[in-house]
Amino acid sequence: MERWLVMSDCQTVGLANCLQAQVTDIEIFPLDAGKFNSQPWRANARMRGFDRLLINPAIQQQLRKAKLDRIGKHVQLPSITFRGYHPDLIYIFNRGRPLSGPTSHYHSAIAFACYLQGIGPTDAASYFNGHFFEQCGYFDVWAGERDRLFAEFEATGLNIRPYFRDWGRKNAFMYSYNHPRIQPLYDMASALLKSLGVSSHRSDLIPHDNLANSAIFAVYPEIGEGLGVHGRYEFRAVGDYRPFALSEYINKCYDLYATIPVNDLEPFPEFNNQVTQIRTLL
Repeated sequence: MERWLVMSDCQTVGLANCLQAQVTDIEIFPLDAGKFNSQPWRANARMRGFDRLLINPAIQQQLRKAKLDRIGKHVQLPSITFRGYHPDLIYIFNRGRPLSGPTSHYHSAIAFACYLQGIGPTDAASYFNGHFFEQCGYFDVWAGERDRLFAEFEATGLNIRPYFRDWGRKNAFMYSYNHPRIQPLYDMASALLKSLGVSSHRSDLIPHDNLANSAIFAVYPEIGEGLGVHGRYEFRAVGDYRPFALSEYINKCYDLYATIPVNDLEPFPEFNNQVTQIRTLL
């Protein structure tokens, strides 16, 4: 029986479980970068026991001690990332390091821009409305994100187009920019097996959704309505199922930002223009 090792980002466990749920003659093992780096010597000792490595190239810089060449066959993995439901979600640096807030590393561009402009948390909440989202271009994100996702998957030989149209029929298929629900990962596993010439056995008995216990960023109701899903201003912290509303989220962000010199806070480069644009609209 073949043994495959899956090494990717936060989607590692879910993808490995979804692969395992569809094959009976292959053993699938997950190993993310964090677990590897906690005991690299132990992980490297196991490498020769695998027939195939399924790896996301984006994490390889985190695996400098990994003896990946001990595994004979390598397959590149894409990652499911999608901003269509969360166009306001950004990442922020604190002195060059990702800043963790009330929903892990996920921050609101509008809330952050309001803070930088000296707008209080109560007034900041008033900008969360459909008219302002339209000014920010949030209703125009979906098509570009869909096309980018298709292109990234097709670059690795995977076709997810037949599955994509079903993902958002009932609910948003993403919990955040980089955390999908389990169904897209299940379908990604099917596409991956097909690309490798391996028969998949699909059923409705899909693995548990491990990312449901991760940080969850709200799908704003005005955004959800335009996309045919139910949105709500409901946020969750990592490992905590207690939801909190927009006002609490903004207050927690403001409390955090106030503890840091403002010059130490800056958006990731890909979000600089977005924050700058919002500040001009306020």
